[in-house]
Amino acid sequence: MNISRRLFWRIYLNGLLLLIVVAAAGTLLAIFVPVESRYAGRAEQLSRFLTLELSRHAPDLEVLQPTLDLLAQEGINSAIYRLDGQPIALAGDIIPRPLGEKEREKIGRWHPLRQKQWVHAIALETTPPAYLLLSSNTPAHGSRFLLTLATVFITIAVVSFPLARALTRPLEQLTQNARQLAMGNLRSRSGIVRNDEVGELARALDDMASQLEERIQRERELFANISHEIRTPLARLRVALELCEEVPGNVPQTMARLKEMEADIRELDHLVSSVLGHTRRGEAPVTIDSFPLRRHFTDLSGFLADVVQRFQRHHPHDSLHFLQPQFLPAASIDPEMMHRVCQNLLDNAVKYRASGTPIRLHAEVQEGYFFLSVCSTGNPVPEADLPHLFRPFFRSHKEHPVTIPGTGLGLALCRRIVEAHGGVIEARRNAGGMEFLVKLPLTGRSPWHATEAQGN
Repeated sequence: MNISRRLFWRIYLNGLLLLIVVAAAGTLLAIFVPVESRYAGRAEQLSRFLTLELSRHAPDLEVLQPTLDLLAQEGINSAIYRLDGQPIALAGDIIPRPLGEKEREKIGRWHPLRQKQWVHAIALETTPPAYLLLSSNTPAHGSRFLLTLATVFITIAVVSFPLARALTRPLEQLTQNARQLAMGNLRSRSGIVRNDEVGELARALDDMASQLEERIQRERELFANISHEIRTPLARLRVALELCEEVPGNVPQTMARLKEMEADIRELDHLVSSVLGHTRRGEAPVTIDSFPLRRHFTDLSGFLADVVQRFQRHHPHDSLHFLQPQFLPAASIDPEMMHRVCQNLLDNAVKYRASGTPIRLHAEVQEGYFFLSVCSTGNPVPEADLPHLFRPFFRSHKEHPVTIPGTGLGLALCRRIVEAHGGVIEARRNAGGMEFLVKLPLTGRSPWHATEAQGN
């Protein structure tokens, strides 16, 4: 028998035993309550009445037979016996038997007889001496006790079963839910809705399962994001090595490539150091915003110029139309993180644009916010897929062929970084293509301004 069943039968039998004890105590109390209280002095009244009758008919006690017959019609059994047990007058359905020698000592009181009747004995002052026995057609108490106990037992057994079942069923559900969680089914929930302690326990376990599911999901996203971010500088390093092999004698170009490779290595080192730092401190970097942002006032014009230069180095054969206002303020951002946003958006635009069309990068400042948009022509995402673009691992295949490489993590990473800066990012269809718009608050502007940057 499993644990839940043992608990069920323990609750069931304990409740059953308790109720049986209460029922038995009540039945026994009813048995031992003086029977006189149930007849409210009727025997004494009959005794006085018959005494008057005897005074008129003594010593001829047989003449009392009609009187006893009248009592029998009222449900009272009666009998008059001499001391030797010789009957004088009898009436009723169940005639009381004569008293034994020891029983005659209790004349004037109620006591049980072998026929399981309760009788009241009245001494008659006659010659020769006699006594009158009176009994009611009340059922025998011994049989009544067994019948009552059996009825109570059956009733309690029927009522207690669903009660005990109601107490143990939620525990069985919680046990099954815990086993499902242990087997890795993190979406399993108990489904118990109650306002008692069991319901509180179920809600606590469901909340724990939800938090565990969310934590594991975020950790999976984190590892996927880390893999995505590591692949990007590794890919640049591979391209730089290939370019160095193509022109082995061009020292200036090789030195420039080596500087780019050094920057990529620093980016890798920073990423790995951030993850290790959280691990050593016992923290769980479950979201991208758990990476500490190294925010400082950054010249936005210089930042965008660096974005353009990186794009030209990584995509030398692609055209970028860059537009920005004459003056841009400084903003409090993490340049490395925002470089990842710009790089992911530009790389996506290159991958999914129509062949030979340019990429447009537009920057502006309005009402205390910095806006940056990346536009491409061709292959727009279906309208129904726009709300899902920033979900991890989501890829729209209706317009974009599955042969285009990607993990579906770049845009999710962009959203995490932008939101960590207090901004928002959105995607929308424009005329014949796609536009990704980043909106960042200009927290604490610097008093100086940058110069205009030029693009292709």
